[in-house]
Amino acid sequence: MRREIIVKDESERLDKYLANIIDLSRSQIQTQIENGFVTVNGNVEKSNFIINPKDKIEFIYEEESKIIKPHDLDIDVIYEDEDIIVVNKPKDMLVYPVKDEENTLVNGLLYKYDILGNMYSERPGIVHRLDRDTTGLMVVARNDESYKYLVEKFSKNEVTKKYYVIAHGYIEEKVIIDNPIGRNEKNRTKMDVDTKNSKEAISIVTPLEYFKDYTLAEVEIITGRTHQIRVHLKSINHPVVGDLVYGYKNKYGINTQLLHCYHLSFIHNAKNKTAIFETGIPEYFFDFLRKI
Repeated sequence: MRREIIVKDESERLDKYLANIIDLSRSQIQTQIENGFVTVNGNVEKSNFIINPKDKIEFIYEEESKIIKPHDLDIDVIYEDEDIIVVNKPKDMLVYPVKDEENTLVNGLLYKYDILGNMYSERPGIVHRLDRDTTGLMVVARNDESYKYLVEKFSKNEVTKKYYVIAHGYIEEKVIIDNPIGRNEKNRTKMDVDTKNSKEAISIVTPLEYFKDYTLAEVEIITGRTHQIRVHLKSINHPVVGDLVYGYKNKYGINTQLLHCYHLSFIHNAKNKTAIFETGIPEYFFDFLRKI
């Protein structure tokens, strides 16, 4: 769908103006703007761009590109109500489709639930994510109200997230890693500490047990940067076992990171009380420990 609009009203934010005249949610509008499907006077602008009377807006809605096909997948749902779904994501599963991938968490959830929050976006229901090879707890929004609420909670670091990890070496004592993280300047697919565009990143690492040359630890992340735990543990020379991007090969042939989100807690928007979810140490951790 292509639509041309000549601004007649007073100055206003681009996303807010379009949300008032186009039958899409503001988050959907923002997604289209971010993806370059909206121009102002021929230029791609950001959502917070201020438009003025007589500006010409061209809006393209690529509806077909938003269709995510439901698939009957084995999704481990540990809790659900009218507002949220909490899942235990397995290893080797993407959270949402990238390119032609269709065996993602979102594909499986749409088969089971039909409707999720922020439904007509590229990531319906998704308010945070885990890497493909990271397992554990994730909360998914079932409606737009919960979606907006949870996005705000995560953005304000008001969700508690704790992970089990097996790291190389002997982490002697509890350590707080307070190193900002940003894109690696030479390889944009990787993250690094103390780059030009770094953002605050804080991880609390607590050793739990030792196994030969490895440490089983708990990591609580106060912020939620991409690859945060993997990058932070690399920065103190204790990379995650199996992480061949930020770490190194191990003699046991483990090539996917031993990282699991076991604890998730936050104030539930409808119940107005703290919701706490936990899982145990996953079996693939024990598989590795038996090898050593």
